[in-house]
Amino acid sequence: MLKPLLAVALLLAGTPALAADTPLTAARYARELGPGMDVDWARTDRGIREFDPLVARDFYAKGIRHVRIRVADSLTEARLIHLRKLVEACEQNGLIPIISYQADAFKADPGVKNEALLVAWWTTLASYFAGEHPRLGFDLIYEPADKLNRDLPTLNRTYENIVRTVHDIDTQRMIFVAPRMRAAPEELNSLKLPPHSQNYLLAEWHIFPWGPLKNNGKYPWTSGTAAEKAAIRMRINTAVRWQQKTGHASWVGGWSVGETIKNASAESQLAFATFMACELNKAQIPYAINSDTQFYDGEEGDWRPTTEPLLKRMIAPECEKPEPSPGHRNTKQSVHAAPGVAPAAASSTESTILRTSSASRG
Repeated sequence: MLKPLLAVALLLAGTPALAADTPLTAARYARELGPGMDVDWARTDRGIREFDPLVARDFYAKGIRHVRIRVADSLTEARLIHLRKLVEACEQNGLIPIISYQADAFKADPGVKNEALLVAWWTTLASYFAGEHPRLGFDLIYEPADKLNRDLPTLNRTYENIVRTVHDIDTQRMIFVAPRMRAAPEELNSLKLPPHSQNYLLAEWHIFPWGPLKNNGKYPWTSGTAAEKAAIRMRINTAVRWQQKTGHASWVGGWSVGETIKNASAESQLAFATFMACELNKAQIPYAINSDTQFYDGEEGDWRPTTEPLLKRMIAPECEKPEPSPGHRNTKQSVHAAPGVAPAAASSTESTILRTSSASRG
């Protein structure tokens, strides 16, 4: 009798290990990203100097699940060693690291020379991390803009070259590609992605990376009117439809309430933060918040108390439940939106798939 029971116990004990060995796909990766934050831990002298591995612990404790590590410079030996330090700190503290390259020279002049330099940059990084840290992602170009806005063939060709090169080195590395016009969701359809690339290739797009800035004399968000909300939902739904059409997952690489909104009250900023986070969660699209210096004091090693209430709204907002269907009691109430997840296709931005967080992460 003991032998059959022992056999069953061993089988059950082995099941989690088998699940852990399940191949990581882009759709599963997107679901794990949750809310994140853009960080300057490898981009500015101050960010590099102030980084301490314990910062990654603080980020996870706050409810952040990934970080977008922005890099602007060439890959010296010292920079590579520093990046490994960051990646290992993230891994040890439950954060998913995504390295994002600004590629300023290529954006300003997408000629053959700068394209070759860009491919070489990613070749160096891919080789350095080859076979390690499977949840480390590569965001190839931070906000394609400038001359790339008018040179779509070069952008797509360059992406194809880098993706092929990186995957020749590391076949299962997660890679993000962003459309032109500073990664506008309306430009996702202009991307030409390699066939059958869904498993390891995701799209990165932006919405309000510096907050709702004034355009043509008007702000896209004032008091949260029905028209303002509808316009934002339309942009998010553009990405959702692209996901449905292509089978690819996507990720918002950065959004902000914008400290530059001169005429916005604190209440308006909190309302905007809640609305944006709730809509992205309803669309099941993960996102990163721009940026760490607005919320975390690296010198003090602690969160800034003045922006902490805002950050709480952006990470774990209280979202209203949908109106009940006819015949049911009206029990409309608020729930905490779960950290954003992004399957390869979502039904619509009005989908109501929300998960109540088990505990406050603020």
